[in-house]
Order: sequence, then structure tokens, then C-alpha cells
Amino acid sequence: MVNIPPVLIVRSEAAQSEKISEIVRSLGLDPVVCTSLMDARTMVERQIFHIVLCDDELPDCNLRTSVSVLAASTGGVPVIVLSHLADWDAFVRALGAGAFDYIVCPPEPVEAERILRLALKQNSATHRPPARPRDRPNLMFPRD
Repeated sequence: MVNIPPVLIVRSEAAQSEKISEIVRSLGLDPVVCTSLMDARTMVERQIFHIVLCDDELPDCNLRTSVSVLAASTGGVPVIVLSHLADWDAFVRALGAGAFDYIVCPPEPVEAERILRLALKQNSATHRPPARPRDRPNLMFPRD
């Protein structure tokens, strides 16, 4: 049995995740979609992810909280922010929150693939394998 690396996609509306899911699948990765930070935390407790793609606006938290909680609860796996804003300030805010990179939606396939490949490469080169779910910290997050 082949182990396909899973990628967590956290979008405020699941219907918005199809385009990025197609790009993830084109790289031989397995997209797993949820719609809130609370759902994402439940997912990372049950499964190991190699990359996390996260909306800049989730219904249960702000950008800084979502990026920091997801990065910490996945053991430092790259978190890439998805946004409809093609704005330099938004990009800088995402990186300041701890994001690995930023993809403007709808995503441009070539650019999204490049970012995902870099995230996979960085994850395998600089991080130990993702923590097993029971080894991850149980983080509480404020509601904003």
C-alpha cells in the first residue's frame, strides 16, 4: 500500500477548496478539507499532515491565531495562507503571523505547485517527521 502524504486544507467554505484540492492532488498528495480551526485541531489530533493550507479568515479565529495554533499543533509543519487579497500588506501580515507562504485565490496552478513543492522540501529537510497525534501539545485558542 502506498502512503500518500496528506495535506490539510482549512477553508471557511468547503466549496472554495476544490481548485486548491485539484492542485494538491496533481502533486500526488491527499487533500483533507475542513471548515474551521476547531475542526482542523480535531483532524491534526487524529492524523499526521505534511502541509497545512489555511484561509486568512476562518469563522472561529483570526489569521494570527489560526497560523500559530496550526503550526504548533502539527509540530512545525509549513502553514500556507490562502487569501482572496492580492495585497502586499496581507502577505506581510501572514508571514508575520508565522506562515510559510501565501497563495492568492483562486490559485494560479503553477505558482501554487511551486509553493507546495518548496513547503514539502523544507518540511523534509528541516523538520523531523511530524509529531504523532498523541505527542502534540493540546493548545487552547482564544475566540476572536
